[in-house]
Amino acid sequence: MDHNDQDAETTDELLTQALPKLTAEQVNEVSPKLVRQTYEAGQVIIKQGDAPDRFYIVIAGRAEVWHEGLSGQHGEIDIRKAGEYFGEVGLLQDRPRSATVRAPEDGQVEVLAMDRQDFLELMDESKATEMHVAQEMIQRLISLAEAQ
Repeated sequence: MDHNDQDAETTDELLTQALPKLTAEQVNEVSPKLVRQTYEAGQVIIKQGDAPDRFYIVIAGRAEVWHEGLSGQHGEIDIRKAGEYFGEVGLLQDRPRSATVRAPEDGQVEVLAMDRQDFLELMDESKATEMHVAQEMIQRLISLAEAQ
């Protein structure tokens, strides 16, 4: 197995871990559309208030989720680890980003990024995945509301 085959296999495994309702055919279709990106310590991946443009799956390291509340307080509210995703709230609700996600101060994070159109097409093609992501989104929005 060459390096590219191994990368593709790892990508498929992480995609399946993050979105377990996808069929093998859907994984094969989506996998080539994912772009591997690395963010250095403290670097912002998405910023609260920005327009949603991508969906992300963490593949190495961790990503910190920060939120600035109505009263101006700013704090870490969650962490995303390998096999977990973020960016779905703004995409599914077509609204500005509800939190800032960044690499931790003590290390980098590697993600797979999918552009908005590919993500929305995937949700349209896989209603089971859309329901799975929507349920997770609801839990995250409840946590966000509690953090305010």
